[in-house]
Amino acid sequence: MTAKARLPRAPFILAVALAVAGCGNSAERSDSGSLAVGMVRNLVGGISAGRTAAAEPAAAPTPDQIAAEALDSFAGPLMLVVLESQGATTVMGLYGENGNMRTYALPSEQSIILRDGILAGTRGFGFDVMSADTDAVAALILARKEGVAAKVQRYLDADNVERPLPMECTVSRGEASEFEIAGKRYSGTQMVEVCSFQGQAVGSGYLVSAAGAVLASRQWIGPELGYVTLQVLRP
Repeated sequence: MTAKARLPRAPFILAVALAVAGCGNSAERSDSGSLAVGMVRNLVGGISAGRTAAAEPAAAPTPDQIAAEALDSFAGPLMLVVLESQGATTVMGLYGENGNMRTYALPSEQSIILRDGILAGTRGFGFDVMSADTDAVAALILARKEGVAAKVQRYLDADNVERPLPMECTVSRGEASEFEIAGKRYSGTQMVEVCSFQGQAVGSGYLVSAAGAVLASRQWIGPELGYVTLQVLRP
């Protein structure tokens, strides 16, 4: 059974907020080891499949109902994806897997590529991350350890040439957190990654399980696309 057959076809909308507290645009913030990640279970959404302009408005389902319907309707691994800059929120299914690399995609073939739960690429959104070196920061994040590590994300320039964006990232450990969706409880440790480059700094946040798996995250894609929020529904 191919992964494409498992992709969601209904326009589910589910917002998962993961805020990085205290992270601004100044590179000076990257030196702070006391940054905390605020895990906010603020899930708001609705299912609009089959509606017309003349249809009577229906009460929006609860977050648990949305998650439960996605889990009941589609087999295989599922990820809730919120692309903040485009106001786009959807459910993606697993498209392909190779070792520690996973690609989640829509039927339109827009996709998010993760390496051990850390963003390694995007496709089909414009201003995509073509590839990324994430092993050093992933080693800290997944082990729930603090430290400093290098990271590189690559983008295409106007001449269609892949250009690297080197970053120095400070990883800090936050508090334990847990929440429940569709009857399933998620618990882990909040981790903060603040990356400095060209006099700027951007922050990403992760909820990491005791087994070293990223359960939820808010990660920086790039200057144009901004942030993507990811929530594992089914691993």
